[in-house]
Amino acid sequence: MKSRFLISFALVGAAGPAMAFPGHSLKPPAQIPMVTPVSAPALAFVALDDRMPRTKLRPAVYIPHLCLFQYRVGTQSADCQKFLDQALGYYYSYVWIEAARSAETALKYDPDCAYAWLVLNKGIEKWGKGGDATAALKKAQELMPRASHREQMLITARLHEKGLMGTASVDERRKKAIQTLDEMLTIYDDDEEAWFNRGAIPGGGFGGPAEGIPFYKALLRVNPLHPGANHELVHFYENSKRPALGWPYAVGYMASSPGIPHAFHMQAHLATRIGKWEHTVDWSSKAIDLEKQYHRVQGVAANDDHQYSHHLETLTLGLLHDGRFSEAKEIRKEAEKHGYRFTPPWFRLALGQRDWAEAEAIITQQRKGDKNQASYMAALLAIEKGDLSKASAEVDVLRQAQQTKKGDGRLEQRLFEVQGRLQCATGNGEAGLKLLQRVVDKTKNDYYHHSWGGGAYYMEAWGIGALDCGNATAAEEAFLESLAHDSGSVKAALGMEALCRRLGRTAEAANFGSLANRLWSKADARDLEALRSEMVVRASHVPAGTTTAAGGR
Repeated sequence: MKSRFLISFALVGAAGPAMAFPGHSLKPPAQIPMVTPVSAPALAFVALDDRMPRTKLRPAVYIPHLCLFQYRVGTQSADCQKFLDQALGYYYSYVWIEAARSAETALKYDPDCAYAWLVLNKGIEKWGKGGDATAALKKAQELMPRASHREQMLITARLHEKGLMGTASVDERRKKAIQTLDEMLTIYDDDEEAWFNRGAIPGGGFGGPAEGIPFYKALLRVNPLHPGANHELVHFYENSKRPALGWPYAVGYMASSPGIPHAFHMQAHLATRIGKWEHTVDWSSKAIDLEKQYHRVQGVAANDDHQYSHHLETLTLGLLHDGRFSEAKEIRKEAEKHGYRFTPPWFRLALGQRDWAEAEAIITQQRKGDKNQASYMAALLAIEKGDLSKASAEVDVLRQAQQTKKGDGRLEQRLFEVQGRLQCATGNGEAGLKLLQRVVDKTKNDYYHHSWGGGAYYMEAWGIGALDCGNATAAEEAFLESLAHDSGSVKAALGMEALCRRLGRTAEAANFGSLANRLWSKADARDLEALRSEMVVRASHVPAGTTTAAGGR
């Protein structure tokens, strides 16, 4: 994919009030540039026997401006310091392999840097490879007399946490570690590593444990662009059912780490939940561009990058939502090249492009592993093609499966969807709409159903079913609900355009048509017009001149 992403923060509100962090008025830079590591070609000349002894990796390539975070430690080597900072930047973005690699590279320049040994311990532990993490921590302990008082306290807290200070129980270890960090913060209340580590200990790890949130927020008062605090707060708010509150931290994370792919990916965890579709796909695309660059520069195979598959799938979901099918197909090629398989998104892509042969191929493959999901997809495909007898047979398969798995809510939802759609298409619209409305009622307040842009899916199906059976009132209610739950729902916009035109509400039809054009402004025009034509055909089942409760004549 072409690199086309200079991120203008005017797009996320910089033109308005400054982003508010507790105690700060933070104005992000006008642009986050694409990082170009000028030293990258040197990697090709690193010999195989130059692999480092602990990680068994070649030395890291230094990338200027990868991450803004710096933490001054007791070393006289500028190279040790810069690779240590790079290690911490990677660590705060969960790039464990590079945290370990950069920390061990720092030690090549100053093997007596105690804090580099501590970061190596953390990187190896999280990576799960690269030798003995405990040995690295013991080396940090050995070198403590050479370290500053701050570093000594941080190393001591880690020693307590890992049971190397004579305390047996996990609870006691954490208590001692917390006591050490609390004492440190009474002395050094500006120490960013102390604040972050204090926040991470209560939950025993990463992922935004609620107990750590006050410490991460306190850290942002010291440094509003701390990558770790912003990253953890994004995770916390995505799981808190109030994702909009996390948006300033997603923006702060991107600003803090302009060269790290994960920072540009993480905003999608929130954007797809709160309808910020306008730019999220381009940021996710930039994450992939940066990731490919990272693989090339550091000599990492894509399959050794544990984040890559998730990043590709997330980008695929965004591209499908925005109708950018050609780009989604390119991402599919990249995923397949590395052995990744995203069956539901690729099936949606095939349906979106009306590539029935490809949809059939995906279903055939799926029958080898998950027959119920395959029958669900086959029923959807048959309904889209108008093969209602085939759809009926697949619905029967799902109905029988649901009888033996009555506790499987997902299977029940899928059954209600395709059975309802089928009934709407075969003259039993009242019963079909009841089933579709039931599945909407079961999912409309389900926070996790709305993740990754799925919030309007069943509402769109309800509206389409209502058009198929000629029920204008139900169609309008369903499509307006779709837009309320996902302001980027192009199916709802086009459904309302077709419905309003059928009812003679031409001004409203034009407004909904303009909305659809804007939502899919980056889509292939042929795909947009094909979907528009499909909605017109479906709306033709509504009697002309019908009055709806919502809109009148």
